[in-house]
Amino acid sequence: MFSTLRINTATREVKKETHSSKEYLLGGRTLSSRLVSREVPADCEPLGRKNSLFFCNGAMSGTTVSSSDRISIGGKSPLTGGIKESNAGGIVGTRMAQQGLRCITLEDAPPRNASWQVVVIGKDNVEFINGEFLAGKGVYEKSELLSEKFSPKAGCITIGPAAEKLLLTSGIACSDPHGVCSRYAGRGGLGAVMASKKVIAIVIKNDGEVKPEYVDPDGFKEGSKKIIKLLRENPVSSQFTKYGTAAMVDICQALKVLPTRNFTHGVMEGAEKINAQTMYDTIKERGGEGLTQHACMHPCAIQCSNVYPDKDGKLLCSPVEYETMALMGSNLCLKNLDTIATMNRIANDAGVDTLDCGAAIGVAMEAGLAEFGDNEAAVQMMEEIRNLTPLGRILASGCKVAAQVLGVRHAPHVLGQGVPAYEPRGSKGMAMTYLSSPMGADHTFGFTLRDEEDPTSKEGKVALSKKFQVIGSRMDAMGMCNFVRYSVRDDMTPLLDLIKARFGVVISDKEFDDMVKETLKLEHQFNSDAGIPAHAHRFTESFYEESQPETGEKVDITDEETAQAMQW
Repeated sequence: MFSTLRINTATREVKKETHSSKEYLLGGRTLSSRLVSREVPADCEPLGRKNSLFFCNGAMSGTTVSSSDRISIGGKSPLTGGIKESNAGGIVGTRMAQQGLRCITLEDAPPRNASWQVVVIGKDNVEFINGEFLAGKGVYEKSELLSEKFSPKAGCITIGPAAEKLLLTSGIACSDPHGVCSRYAGRGGLGAVMASKKVIAIVIKNDGEVKPEYVDPDGFKEGSKKIIKLLRENPVSSQFTKYGTAAMVDICQALKVLPTRNFTHGVMEGAEKINAQTMYDTIKERGGEGLTQHACMHPCAIQCSNVYPDKDGKLLCSPVEYETMALMGSNLCLKNLDTIATMNRIANDAGVDTLDCGAAIGVAMEAGLAEFGDNEAAVQMMEEIRNLTPLGRILASGCKVAAQVLGVRHAPHVLGQGVPAYEPRGSKGMAMTYLSSPMGADHTFGFTLRDEEDPTSKEGKVALSKKFQVIGSRMDAMGMCNFVRYSVRDDMTPLLDLIKARFGVVISDKEFDDMVKETLKLEHQFNSDAGIPAHAHRFTESFYEESQPETGEKVDITDEETAQAMQW
């Protein structure tokens, strides 16, 4: 049986339910998207009382399986107007499992003038305490205050000041293994949804006594060891162990898909100044608190995270990932890792998505508010966001809103969500994925880049995108890190065997993929019911009209081809 904790944020009524279906067994996006589809009216206001927020851990949460403790957070997105699942690492999934929880649901909403509340979940009870002591503070200070009050080992979920003002790029920050809320479910504006419930933090105490039970303990132990072996032997996941996601800088530069100058180019001169080797060497040279390898959750055999130090060896930001290096680096023509890390830290503290804010700053630079390549101006724009100035609020509303306000046509987004770090004219597979995602432009939704024989051709990209939509969604479906997909993409047996060894439930490859496809279908149906028309799944017209200089390519994917990629 799997437990759900339902918390009515208006009445403060708390109910615990138990379920035994396979969607609850898997958890993750399988569960979060299905609950959104069933329980949230598709036409509701995302920041209204009819929206709900679902926090779901996965099938292997709280066990010894590497990279298995991510949580999926689901709701209706105020950024896209459609369904959203955003996931994060950290220790929250583990703490939920130790309390015997598969899902925590925030329902309803109190009056707008209600005080901020902290929801505290322990083994004996759930209580609401006044959260005004956190109001207006940055996420780092909130983390310190929550750690002092509840222990650094508690699993904490919080939002930044941008979310408190209901800004559209607001994320939800989760505790890392050191008690710092730095692991973000960043995309889709779900932080604003949490704020609309007047919940400023959720604390899951480290007093849970529920331990995983195994139908076949020896089989589970061997299966867990097998996952570690597969991760260490796989050439892709093992590469991330040394360099992390920053390895993608050189790959994307070589493929001419490194977003540059507000997504008008796919190559940046001087990209080597912000690539993985430079980051690795800088961290090693500075020493101190810097780490080239770091785990966002325990256990994890990949350890693709990092701790980037300042010139004195003190922690500046953890982690600095490729997506941020591109959107806040090459996209703005910035060639200084310290600048990128500083912007990343400010974003984390303000509680906003680095991708959408990086894309918005690119739009602002194209509008003439600053020069591309101006490090000081880029940092100042992030300070505008942190200080909630009028310009900062515009930028923290995402690149679509920023472009509308600032008068810029070339705005890199789909459904209002900023395009991730792969220039779509140079990779038609990624373009297809961005266009067909029910959640706005999303690179993890169906990552095709490594398998595109000719990235500039759209031939076969409907099938390729759909193939990787399933492969990527498998990981989200059960709360696994997306990088595990490289080790099991052609054979899910090792993970399905772990499910059998733990729960005694047999799920075949076909049944599992059918559940994944059914989830995709439900997500698209929700958007359709929400009134999102098919023609909304497009880039701005400039991507179809203007060639990328390095490849000579335009986006040439038709609405009909996008529709095919959305059919399940």
